[in-house]
Amino acid sequence: MSRNQKMAPDSTTLSRRAAFGGLFLPAAGLLLGGCATAGRNAAPRADAEIPGGRGAFAMRPDGTRQFRNHELVDQDGRKVRFHDDLVEGQIFGATFQYANCKGICADMTMKMKETYELLQPVMGKPVQFYMFSLAGDSPEDMRAFMKARGVYGLPGWRFFSGSNEAITDIRWAFGFGDPNEDLDQRLEGHTGMVRFANHRLDKWAACPAQGNPAATARLLVRLFPSTERPQLAGVASKIADPAPAMKNWNPATPLRTTTLASSQ
Repeated sequence: MSRNQKMAPDSTTLSRRAAFGGLFLPAAGLLLGGCATAGRNAAPRADAEIPGGRGAFAMRPDGTRQFRNHELVDQDGRKVRFHDDLVEGQIFGATFQYANCKGICADMTMKMKETYELLQPVMGKPVQFYMFSLAGDSPEDMRAFMKARGVYGLPGWRFFSGSNEAITDIRWAFGFGDPNEDLDQRLEGHTGMVRFANHRLDKWAACPAQGNPAATARLLVRLFPSTERPQLAGVASKIADPAPAMKNWNPATPLRTTTLASSQ
């Protein structure tokens, strides 16, 4: 599942996995490749009307997104509103999976648990991890899934369920949709991506949930304002380190070129 409905292609044969390369959020200009980020500057807030259509959202005058306020329930039976309680002003990571998944869900969760451990000083405040059930799981099923993987009760980590219409709308709004309805609703073909966001700054990112935990944690840290990024062990980027010298390369030696005439 991959493209936001507003930019969905006309073809009905596009597979969800093939669409990963085109993952984006409109208006945020999400960059492509492995992990990607995008953002915009914020201004004063004002609510906006959400247009019709699956996965639609409104861009408010302050540059932030307003999503439909679906009612959801978490692993402890607590009811929440999607936009007001989970999105507005939050920094979060979101995955889509389900409790009785026999595929990648368990591995996704364990990789995200490793990411959580690297981010532990900021988890729960301000960072949140959300899992959204694709199968209408009950609170009991979600709680059992979390307990079996050692993530139940971790600050900031919650599992949510809702109607199929609500979860599908949320999934499409986050860029995980397929124009082929059969593929879109096929549980075993669900995306293995994690969507990160800093809603207040309208900065968004995406990575494979089964990717390198340090790289995943580093991506989330980059969603913080540059002056507020937490300094976390195991997360600091090595991009600024000097690049290793190229083998057998002496920059003082001019490159030797060969023309077609001299080679004959």
